[in-house]
Amino acid sequence: MDGALLKLTILPFDSSRTFADGPPSGPPFIAQFNPTELTDSYEVELNTQENAASKNGTAAKQKSVKPRSFTFELLLDGSGVTSATGLPDPIPSSPITLAAQLELFKRTTTYSGKIHRNRYLQLIWGPFFVTTVLQSYSVTYKLFNSLGIPVRATLSATFTEHRDDVIGNLEDDNSSPDVAHAHLASTNDALPNVVNAVYNDPRRYIDIARVNGLDTVRALAAGTEVRMPPVRSP
Repeated sequence: MDGALLKLTILPFDSSRTFADGPPSGPPFIAQFNPTELTDSYEVELNTQENAASKNGTAAKQKSVKPRSFTFELLLDGSGVTSATGLPDPIPSSPITLAAQLELFKRTTTYSGKIHRNRYLQLIWGPFFVTTVLQSYSVTYKLFNSLGIPVRATLSATFTEHRDDVIGNLEDDNSSPDVAHAHLASTNDALPNVVNAVYNDPRRYIDIARVNGLDTVRALAAGTEVRMPPVRSP
């Protein structure tokens, strides 16, 4: 049944860290019709700089993994004569104008004067759940009324995945000292041991204690979050 369909929903937030404990910062955008395709793009950035000592080509060394991107097209209809199948509806409904749908999409996904940037977005569609920011969108107008006013369009939108530095590194389980780390202390954790596990140098524990405002370098209280900044290259 059409009424039971789960529609693609976009929720806006002014902070990427308030998803769990704060309300959305604006109206949600709920797709009129679900997309028929969703493109999930993954790209590795390679360093192919030529080695002057080698005459046999270049080595494709991995520099980083770029954020995933997600692209889909949405049908927007303000004519009142299109059903969820995309075919003419024999009983036209009271339409939401195409202009109103486009305005709602922009208010939900684009610039926020409060944070001086595009909003953080949650894309939700069944099991698909991802935190993103809008990268780009385009509108192709498909149908016009007798006055030349567009009443049907396809909206093509691309979103880029967003992850907080701390959360992202915890999810990736990166062990390299040149990325930021965070450690949630358990009972009897000692700071030198925690620091050594990341930097392979227990002598850095003094600096880490200073960064975190700790007054002890021995047993850490369970639940203490220890932030460990990356080692900067000289």
